[in-house]
Amino acid sequence: MKKNIITITLATLGLLAFCNVTLAATVVSLSPSSISVNPGQSFNVSVSVNPQGINNFVEKIELKYPADILQVNSFTLGSAWMALTQTGYDLTDNTNGVLLKSAGYPSGLSSATNFGTVSFSAKKAGKGIVSIGGNSVAFEANSQSAINGSPISVAITAPTVVAPKSTTTTPVTSERAQNPTPTPSIDDQPIAAPTEQPVIPQVAPNASFMGTIGGIMTLGTGSIAVGVLVVVLIIMIGFYVIRPLVKKKK
Repeated sequence: MKKNIITITLATLGLLAFCNVTLAATVVSLSPSSISVNPGQSFNVSVSVNPQGINNFVEKIELKYPADILQVNSFTLGSAWMALTQTGYDLTDNTNGVLLKSAGYPSGLSSATNFGTVSFSAKKAGKGIVSIGGNSVAFEANSQSAINGSPISVAITAPTVVAPKSTTTTPVTSERAQNPTPTPSIDDQPIAAPTEQPVIPQVAPNASFMGTIGGIMTLGTGSIAVGVLVVVLIIMIGFYVIRPLVKKKK
């Protein structure tokens, strides 16, 4: 009976110890928890570790990301850390989407501490997750334990492209084509003013004949007295000329 009690007690202590170790596992936090950017933009993700009371001396952090939409530009290690660049502890693989960084903390850490900052750039529109890889390990004084943490979501949204308004332009080949002369219509034709014809007075034949005689009799002076005088002279001349002839004939 006594032996059974001892066995149960040891088993219980073992389970409690295992639970404590499990509860005290190191956790990695990524910040911010969600990111929304446009293609071509860069953004930073902060990485911190929390051993939750268990002294850690080395951290090996693996991040996995969608390489088709994201690319790692650089990684900046936090202060007081010493980078481990040996093979299997340091890797940037933008083809397969894997970032592996390891560093030691000489004095040990047991609370939340900044591990470093990752600079990403968005390659194209899409959605993806940056998560903690299974190769992440926390090295303690006499043992090591797996590291876990929550992933972050990344949304890359292509900006809306506004199509320019189409304008129809008629090619112009000459200045005449730019300013074509409109064809005048009948209504637009100017009406020419009638040409004024000179008025020729119509003179009666008799009036013209008498005017001619009058002009001769007045010698062109237009005086009636002169006309009368001319008539008298003509009669006198005829009388003295014709009379002798008549007498001689008889």
